[in-house]
Amino acid sequence: MTMPVKELLLLGEKRLANAGVSNAKGESRDLYCYRFSLNQRQFLMEWQNTREFEDCESYFSLLDRRAEGEPLQYIMGVQNFYGYDIHVEPGVLIPRLDSETVVENAIRLISERKYKTVLDLCTGSGALGIAIAKECPGVKVTMTDASEKAVKIARENVQAQGLSKDCKVVQGDLFEPLKGVFGKQKFDLIISNPPYIASAVIPTLDTEVKDFEPMEALDGGESGLDYYNKISASAKDFLKKRGAIVFEIGYDQGEAVSDLLKAAGFEDVEVYKDLAGKDRTVIGII
Repeated sequence: MTMPVKELLLLGEKRLANAGVSNAKGESRDLYCYRFSLNQRQFLMEWQNTREFEDCESYFSLLDRRAEGEPLQYIMGVQNFYGYDIHVEPGVLIPRLDSETVVENAIRLISERKYKTVLDLCTGSGALGIAIAKECPGVKVTMTDASEKAVKIARENVQAQGLSKDCKVVQGDLFEPLKGVFGKQKFDLIISNPPYIASAVIPTLDTEVKDFEPMEALDGGESGLDYYNKISASAKDFLKKRGAIVFEIGYDQGEAVSDLLKAAGFEDVEVYKDLAGKDRTVIGII
């Protein structure tokens, strides 16, 4: 038994649309290409073809996973971030387009201030640090994360991007792995996309976030500011003279995070917006 590909794709789109997936057409095609290892050119040549029953069944099993809320990125194992394919899987936060604002500001500071060393706290998949290392040849990036799973995935992504000589990934809570016998390591720039969602807000998030992404990468405590407090209080000890910090923030956290940095002795504290016009990053200079 066979089915025309055109009909199969229409059924796939309908399956996702009925499940409330906003981009049902695009995601049904993405899953089809993923299942049959097709690029866009090959996909365009599929319309007149047919697929065997077993192939149809395997494709629909992927659709069912997506319809039940599993993120497309976890199913396909990849998320494109800043033009680079980053491997992701359950247990590691999926990089978002919003976070590219952190990378853009970091690249600007590196260029303007001739920075050479970067620390990426709460690195997750390593997406931010990897993008900076790729875009700024010669810059050395150290990444830390408390999650064993995140560190494993980040190391795999570093290797896949050919950055083993430029990026180091270490496991530990925030600055802990950087406290050596001979003193604390210091960096020109610290970047971080820490957990920043208030605990009470998490149950209201979309199913694909609250039920599938790692809670420890989302929950920022009662106010959402727990990690900003911890990082701001210690950051100066790990920054070189005239060093800087770049935080990703929630859209309503600009003032609160700015105040934390100012209280910790940072100067020239500024809030920057993302492409949607929402507050997205806070930068401070020591």
